[in-house]
Amino acid sequence: MRGSSLEFLRGWSRDPVAVGLPVTSSPWTARRLAHETLAAAVPDAVVPAEGPPPESPIVELGAGTGAVTAAFLDAGCPPDRLVVVERDAALCAGLRARFPALRIVQGDALALRETLAGAGIGSAAVVLSGLPMRAIPAAAATRCYADAFALMPPGGAIVQYTYGLRPPVDPAESGLPLDATFLGREWRNVLPMGIWRYRLRRAALAE
Repeated sequence: MRGSSLEFLRGWSRDPVAVGLPVTSSPWTARRLAHETLAAAVPDAVVPAEGPPPESPIVELGAGTGAVTAAFLDAGCPPDRLVVVERDAALCAGLRARFPALRIVQGDALALRETLAGAGIGSAAVVLSGLPMRAIPAAAATRCYADAFALMPPGGAIVQYTYGLRPPVDPAESGLPLDATFLGREWRNVLPMGIWRYRLRRAALAE
């Protein structure tokens, strides 16, 4: 854990805005985030006549040193179903060393469709975002969310965690028809962390 914390601190020093705060998620927080994300995953909507397609991946944005990534695996998520997106090269190297069976994609999560397309990934079942949306320009945050929903079937969800008290992406200001649900606050974290789930409003999906 000390090594992971030091690696995360180094990542924060290289790019404070991209990393957010120089602290890793606590074990309790990591387990809760993994649970909420897996619970929100939507199965593929279309099943071809020859049989079910491969399941769309669980996509984690901004994995850092992999605290939540490890919690996904501990919760039973198959390694071949988890895709991790991280921009920092050194953190990516650490993730690849720690999780050699996973698909670790180095790239910009704010250009999500383009980044995943470059890795041959064109769909998602659910997205977990650890990106510091409050420190990111609103237009970039909106683009990231729009890309994420375009990858998911109807009913798809983005689980977002934040250290702030308000929704990290404000539905009223995003320009997207978002429903934001507060899932709770994890107090056993430094700092306490709020967890939100975003979905597109049903009326928007019907249009």
